[in-house]
Amino acid sequence: MTRAALVDPTSEPQPRDAVTPAPLESLAGRKVALVKNAWPSWHRMVNRLGTLLADREDGVATEQHLVPNGSAADPEQLMLIAGSADAAVVGLANCGSCTAWSHHDAAVLASLGLPVVLVVTSEFTSLVDALADSSGIRLPTVTIETNPETVAEATALNLLEGAYPAIVDALTKPVTTAGRAGNGPVTVAPALRYVDADDAVDRCHELGWTDGLPVVPPTARRVDAMLAELGDPGDVVAPMPPSGAPVTNRALAANAVMAGCLPTHLPVLAAIVRAVCVPEFNLNGIATTTGPSTPFVVTGGPAAARAGLHAGRGALGPGWRANASIGRALRLLIANVGGARPGEVSKSIMGQPGRYSMCIAENEAQSPWEPLRATLGLDGDRSAVTVLGATGTMNVLTPRSDVDAMLTLLADSLAYLGNPNVVMGRGTVGVLITPGHAAAMARAGLTKADVSAEIWARSSIPIERFPASAHPDAPYEFVLHDGRVYPVAGPERIYVIVVGGPEPTHATVVPSHPSCFPVTVPVT
Repeated sequence: MTRAALVDPTSEPQPRDAVTPAPLESLAGRKVALVKNAWPSWHRMVNRLGTLLADREDGVATEQHLVPNGSAADPEQLMLIAGSADAAVVGLANCGSCTAWSHHDAAVLASLGLPVVLVVTSEFTSLVDALADSSGIRLPTVTIETNPETVAEATALNLLEGAYPAIVDALTKPVTTAGRAGNGPVTVAPALRYVDADDAVDRCHELGWTDGLPVVPPTARRVDAMLAELGDPGDVVAPMPPSGAPVTNRALAANAVMAGCLPTHLPVLAAIVRAVCVPEFNLNGIATTTGPSTPFVVTGGPAAARAGLHAGRGALGPGWRANASIGRALRLLIANVGGARPGEVSKSIMGQPGRYSMCIAENEAQSPWEPLRATLGLDGDRSAVTVLGATGTMNVLTPRSDVDAMLTLLADSLAYLGNPNVVMGRGTVGVLITPGHAAAMARAGLTKADVSAEIWARSSIPIERFPASAHPDAPYEFVLHDGRVYPVAGPERIYVIVVGGPEPTHATVVPSHPSCFPVTVPVT
């Protein structure tokens, strides 16, 4: 029997200081911060919690603080809460990204010395546990057994009253699971698993290393060949959310092997990792959301050509090794290092095919305009990757030569009531047009900025079309002008990208994860 040595593609979380604020002896005479995100039921429950505290605890004062659902609270706001309150109740952890960010915000408050309790619904307690395991930060939690958004208001308030004693206990009694430190140092030497070579692919599945598709076994020989292009195995490319574990060169190489990458793909892959790990990109939210969001990578410059990334016909796949393998390597890293495995930390309700791989090169050679990287401020000679948070793709069939109609149809494809960008008033969308579309628009005298401006101006929806229940919940709000709702804040939030075959017919619109900000990083 031939044995194969497989390199473990995972990374351990970096050591962290224990989060162990001492509980209060009692709440009497104390100020309690009630931190609420956008769930309407939680707003009402927080009001009832404030009333209960005032009625049942001697001299308690409360203050309410509003934070977003799917992104981090403002750090200055958390500092203010920690400086003005004696304890905090944080919630409601009732979806994927809101659970991840509620856990994050509660951990920040705890690190600032504030006794804190995280309120979570039963569907997402497993996510809290997984976040605690992957991040090394475990907090006092109280579970609401039923999603309060699915029951009558009176029932939701009864759920809060039932949880009240546990909330008080979490703030005033020691919790043995709170404050567990990190899971150990970064593993620098390759962690090898010896398996039967004939069973190597099956073992990768059994170990949870795959995305559900077969992988190239990450043998020591293959990983070492990748490391020859990267350097020291223990060097850290970036800490990856949601776990915060480091993407070491070893982990990058192992996951790249499994995805089918070549050594020439590594500079682009490393740049993508650096980009998605920038906090503003909000990989923490994208990786854990109940939505279908995924990173969408647009590469430009000489590095795209060196890597073999395809920008022409069929660029979104299938058929192109670099596009498929580089995008897939990122997905494997998000699961194996970031810890966002489906059903555990990744709570996407349906997912989407783009979560396997969504990586293209911009068709700069056939574009009449400057490339995206130049539009975003980089020197035109520098290679770069831009990452957006995509919720999916929408095909748009346009007229072949009527530029005015092209712009109207592209705008209309963004102007639908259920577009998360519309409903939450945030995000940056991608509009993928062919070289044929771009040439027709340029002949009509339009710059790329003109195209973005025209699409934005035509993309609004009369506010009266929205049912009352479809209006955004605070702190989110419509982008509203003259009684019309727009999908994004302005034309600068519409990225026009030239890609694909020459025909000016099929275009693709890419709505975005609302709480994601695109990030552009040079390829080095």
